[in-house]
Amino acid sequence: MGEITTSSILHWTYTYVRDRSAHTLLARLRIGHTYLTQRYLLTRDPQPYCDDCLVPLTVRHLLVECPSLIDLRHRYLYRCRDGNSGVYLLPEVLEPACLALGYDVFDFWGEAGLLPYL
Repeated sequence: MGEITTSSILHWTYTYVRDRSAHTLLARLRIGHTYLTQRYLLTRDPQPYCDDCLVPLTVRHLLVECPSLIDLRHRYLYRCRDGNSGVYLLPEVLEPACLALGYDVFDFWGEAGLLPYL
C-alpha cells in the first residue's frame, strides 16, 4: 500500500523546479535510491538503520514512518497527507501536486539535517 510504481510516476513532471540538482534529488527520492540509504551497496558497509527505530533506513521510513521526525513532517508536509485518512503516504508526499505548493520536501530534509546526504 502506498508504493510508488513506474506507471504511477511515468507522467510526473516538475516544470516549476528549475534547478537540475533539485530534479535529481526528486528522482532519487521517488525511486528510493539516495546516498544516505543505498551507500552501503557501494561501500560494502553494513546496511544503515534508523538510530531511533532500529529498522532499515529507507526514504519511505524517513519521509512517512519515523516517529522521531513527526514534528518536522507535520510542519513541512501537512498538506501532503492522504485526504481520506490523514496518513502520510509516500506517493502523496512526492507527487507533483503536493510539491507544486512549495519546496516543503526540501525544507523537511534540510531541517532534519539530511539534505547533504541525499
